[in-house]
Amino acid sequence: MRTAREIAGALITTAGMAAAAPSVWQTVTHITDETYRAPEARHGEGHVQYHMAREALITAGAVGTIAIGVLAGPGRGRTMWRGMAAAAAGFTAAMWSGGPTTGVWAPNRAAFAIHVASTTGLTAGILLLRPTGADR
Repeated sequence: MRTAREIAGALITTAGMAAAAPSVWQTVTHITDETYRAPEARHGEGHVQYHMAREALITAGAVGTIAIGVLAGPGRGRTMWRGMAAAAAGFTAAMWSGGPTTGVWAPNRAAFAIHVASTTGLTAGILLLRPTGADR
């Protein structure tokens, strides 16, 4: 049976994933963007684009894991919830990794807002979906 908490959690988590879509799209478009080639890179000029492709594929796995957990509904157990939470934590941590590594938290205000909305939605939604003692 879907409770109000379950419905809210699913909707908020879905909103968090949707909020991330522009950021994910940016990553995907960088894969073929010639301005992301780095001729001076030790591992070849396309190495940055390789990392963009790798990030896009890892993101697909993380978002897929979160979506499967949402779709499992109230039957989701603690193990599945932990997988969702780990996928969301890794995904959102990657969005914020620019700050400590480059000193730039986001390239512009719109990107910053997307990161905040996505992180907030995923965190709040997945917390609401956490199984309680009665859930398993």
